[in-house]
Amino acid sequence: MKSNIFRNSKLNFLELRYVQDIPDCTKMHLHEELTITAIKKGSLNLIFNDASLELLPNEIGIINNDIPHCATLNKESKEGYVLYLHKEYLKKININFRVPYEIIKQKNICKSFINLCECLLNDKISLIEKEEMFFSFCLILFPFELKSNNEQTESILALQIKQYLDKNYLEELILNDLALMFNLSVVHLIRVFKKEFGLPIHSYILNKKVHFAKELLASDLSIVEVTQNSGFFDQSHLNRSFKRIFQISPKEYQKNISKC
Repeated sequence: MKSNIFRNSKLNFLELRYVQDIPDCTKMHLHEELTITAIKKGSLNLIFNDASLELLPNEIGIINNDIPHCATLNKESKEGYVLYLHKEYLKKININFRVPYEIIKQKNICKSFINLCECLLNDKISLIEKEEMFFSFCLILFPFELKSNNEQTESILALQIKQYLDKNYLEELILNDLALMFNLSVVHLIRVFKKEFGLPIHSYILNKKVHFAKELLASDLSIVEVTQNSGFFDQSHLNRSFKRIFQISPKEYQKNISKC
């Protein structure tokens, strides 16, 4: 049974479990966390004390904390994801899911959840991108109330955030720390920055790294050294990111720089 778990102390409000071959789970149990479940193939029967619900591909099941449940397979089921979210943290960011359980059938929400899970399990994706994708998913799944400041104040805030990122983009940043620094909620931080600059924060950071790598490529550093010094996981990560922005590989760029 192939299995994988994402857990990180800097994102300690969530944990993700992936299982390729989903087993029966016939004994009633409960979780302290809110759980979100999806499968890619087959179907599951989610059983509660007072009801049962069938979970199909392109759907997600949400089960609140402390709700007894179990699950059986209706068909051979493959590739299951379970995301565990700490309720205290959800309350802190103004998410209060009140119903005991629910099946969400909108395909776009399920697709966003699967994308989030694959992002969390990918060790070549930065923590800040994982975190930002988590909040983007929350924004489409849960209602948020956002107190907006006037546009001038928000522009000043966005500029201050940008100036900090410009100085610290090579550090391992996370949204929670940035939000505390600028006295914002994470959701407000994401919205303010994207509204002003047109990019998510993680994309802006990646752009800074790529442009810094471009400058290093013009020096006598090898591509291995450029990769290490510009904050990329490995050469393939640099190559993929560089080509996305400049439509040319780092090696081709370095080879064709005029030395005149």
